[in-house]
Amino acid sequence: MRRFAPYLLVIAAALLTSLLLPAPERAVQADAGEIARATGIRVLGATRGYATTALWLRAGDAYRRGDLYETLATYQLIRELQPRNPAVYSYLAWNQAYNISTQFPERERREEWVIRGLRTLHEGQQRLPGDASLRLDEWNFVLNRSIGYPRAILATERERLREADPAWAEITGVALRLHADLSPADQAVLDDFLENIGLQLSLFDLADDYSSLSEADRNRLLDPGFEALSPAEQGELGEAFRPLERVQMRALFSLSPDVLAFMALAHWCRLHAMVLVITPALENQPHGLAVEGALLNSLRMAARRLPPTLAPEARQDFERRYKEAVAQAFVSGIENALRIGGQSAALEFLDDVRINFAGQPELLPPEAIDRAHQEILK
Repeated sequence: MRRFAPYLLVIAAALLTSLLLPAPERAVQADAGEIARATGIRVLGATRGYATTALWLRAGDAYRRGDLYETLATYQLIRELQPRNPAVYSYLAWNQAYNISTQFPERERREEWVIRGLRTLHEGQQRLPGDASLRLDEWNFVLNRSIGYPRAILATERERLREADPAWAEITGVALRLHADLSPADQAVLDDFLENIGLQLSLFDLADDYSSLSEADRNRLLDPGFEALSPAEQGELGEAFRPLERVQMRALFSLSPDVLAFMALAHWCRLHAMVLVITPALENQPHGLAVEGALLNSLRMAARRLPPTLAPEARQDFERRYKEAVAQAFVSGIENALRIGGQSAALEFLDDVRINFAGQPELLPPEAIDRAHQEILK
C-alpha cells in the first residue's frame, strides 16, 4: 500500500483543489460532484498517467484480496481518468455482474448488480461507439447472464434495442408478459430452475433429442432410477445422454406449460438480441474474427429457434433477414480473415463455417462456401 501513497496523494490533492476552483459555465445546471471530478482530473495534468497506473495496480491488488467494493470504487475512478479506455468498462461491468452480484443471497439484489454491469457496457458504447470489443463484451454478457436472468436481461435490452428492431421488441414484450402472468408457485419453480439449471444454450436442442425418442425410452430417461442402473443396463440411452443432460431433462420436463412457454420464447428472444448487439461491430474497424463468428453463430441458432406461433408473414420476414445477415457476415468474415492472416486464415474460417452451417443449407448453401474456397485459392 505504501508504494501507492504518492499517487493517491496526488489524486487527493487534485480533487481538493477542484473544490476551490469555479465550476465551468454550462447552459444546464450540472451535478456538483461531476464538476468537481472533471476539474480535478484537469488539475492532475502530467501526473494523470502515473495516477491511472497506480489505480490499475490498486484495483488488481483489491481484487486479489477479495475486496470487491474497493475494486469497484477503484474502477469507477479509473473510468473518470480514462473515459475512452474500453478495458475500464469491461472490467467494471465484469466486477458488477459476476463478482459483486454473487455476494447477495437475495435473487433480486443479484439481478440488480447484473443489470448494472450490462448498463456499464451500454455506457462504454455510448462513449466509444466505434469500439468493437465492447459490442463483443455485450454479446457474451447476453449469452451468459441470460442463463440465470433472462427476464431482466431481455427487459433491459428491449429498452435499448426497441427502435433497432420493433418486431423483436414486440415479441420480447410478449415473453415479458408471459413471465409477469406466472402464478407465484410457477415463479418460484422458475427461479429455482434458473438457479440450479439455467436457460442453457443447448437446453431446447436437448429437448428436441428427447422428443425424438420413443415413449418408452423417454419414460426411462425421466425416471430418476435410471441413474442406479449399470452402464450395460443403461445401454445406448446412457451413452446418448450424459448424466448432466439427464438431470437437465428431468428438471425441464417437470416445469408447467406456462413456465415452458416463457422459457422457449425467452430463449429465441435472447438469441435474436445477440444478433442485434453484435451486428454494429461489423462496421467497427479494426475488429477480430470473433465478431463475424459471434454473429454467424447467433444467426444460425436464432433461425433454428424461430417461435412456432409467429404469423407466416412475420416468419418469412425474419427468415429473409437472417439469410441476408448471414451473407453479409460471411463476406465480411472472408475479407477480415484475409486482412488478419491471409489465405490460411480465410480457409480456416471457411472450414468452420462449413461445419457450423452443415445442417442449415437454406441459410448458407454449400455451393456458396465452395465458390468462396475456389476464389481464395486462385
